[in-house]
Amino acid sequence: MKYLCHINQTRYMEPQRTCKLFGAVRAVLGIKDALPLIHGPLGCSYHIRYLLSVRSNKPVKILTTGMNQTDVVFGAEDKLENAIFRVDKEYSPNLIVVLTSCASSIIGEDIGRVIKKIRNNIKPEIININAGGFEGTQIDGYEESLCALIDLMYKSEFKKDAVNLVSQFRGGPDLGNLKDDFGKLKIDINCVLTSNSTLEMIKNAGQASLNVSMCEASGILPCKVMQDKLDIPFLNEIAPIGVSSSSSFFRKICDFFNVKYKLKDDEVNARSKIEKYSEYLKGKKVAIVAGSTRAIALTDFVSELGMKPLLVSLDFEGRNTINTLEEIIKKNGINPVILKEPEYYDIYKYIKELMPDLILGGLGEIGISREMNIPLFDVMHAQEITMGFRGAVELIKNIKKILADQ
Repeated sequence: MKYLCHINQTRYMEPQRTCKLFGAVRAVLGIKDALPLIHGPLGCSYHIRYLLSVRSNKPVKILTTGMNQTDVVFGAEDKLENAIFRVDKEYSPNLIVVLTSCASSIIGEDIGRVIKKIRNNIKPEIININAGGFEGTQIDGYEESLCALIDLMYKSEFKKDAVNLVSQFRGGPDLGNLKDDFGKLKIDINCVLTSNSTLEMIKNAGQASLNVSMCEASGILPCKVMQDKLDIPFLNEIAPIGVSSSSSFFRKICDFFNVKYKLKDDEVNARSKIEKYSEYLKGKKVAIVAGSTRAIALTDFVSELGMKPLLVSLDFEGRNTINTLEEIIKKNGINPVILKEPEYYDIYKYIKELMPDLILGGLGEIGISREMNIPLFDVMHAQEITMGFRGAVELIKNIKKILADQ
């Protein structure tokens, strides 16, 4: 097994990661009645909004105080205060989340003082998150945002057979499909942190009797905090992408609640439908470029289909990523190159050297795909269903179609 790991982060010139502010903004945007207000220059808001709009194909609302050169020299707490009043008056959210940027973090703006001063003079609830880009990566932003939201939760009696999905930021058809599966199991999704949630749902997240971490990198810490503060136990399973992973995911949750596993017919049906694609896909070479959660599940899934993952590039390494990945590699008898938190050039170089038949990645790999004439399936940002048994079938259909069209 060949590894390439960058320990010295000063080496990064073409990083495959972004800053803490991005993660915090994305977490807040999942809350339907909340608005992120960045205390920083115009570009912090514009570029994140532009990127997320392209990725999601829908309007994205990210507000800013628009700090300028004078503000960076003399401070802009008055500007922040005025912006908060304006957000309350013009947008009427239930929650305002004030986020620092590099600029406001460096000059030490006292966001807490501003919030304390005006909290009783506005209708929405308001919290702040330290999100200066230089303070960490987007994973730190996700984690800190979820931990800040935990402070809004009530400790209450547990609802029977109710679960929170923690660090699930992907909504749309994928989340809808997961909700359908939980519905068949008669298990209530109490709150999704934070996709398609509301402030009220977040406050009532303490009613769940189980948390499930949906992200290998950013879900475990918030689950541990909720376990300490709200006495909610948690599971950390491989994401339900592919038939085997979906079966294990749902069965472990059923075992916890001691409820009957009612997805057997869906599982059998999915395996039957996928079987007819196996001969075509067998031996096809794949490069996987994704976050740790999806990379692990996709590696397992394509290996089960007889495809050959030549490269697994991990944008981030979670707490258990390498151990889990090594178990999957051993189980399936594969030997991919593993890139841990690589630079863009490393991905480019290895894909060019290995020349797979398919790239399972995201928008960042479009250029590589076009230059090398290797088909790309966006498994990170597209609107296709990827999770659960239905998602497994849709994944294979799409992979077959992409390869056949090549």
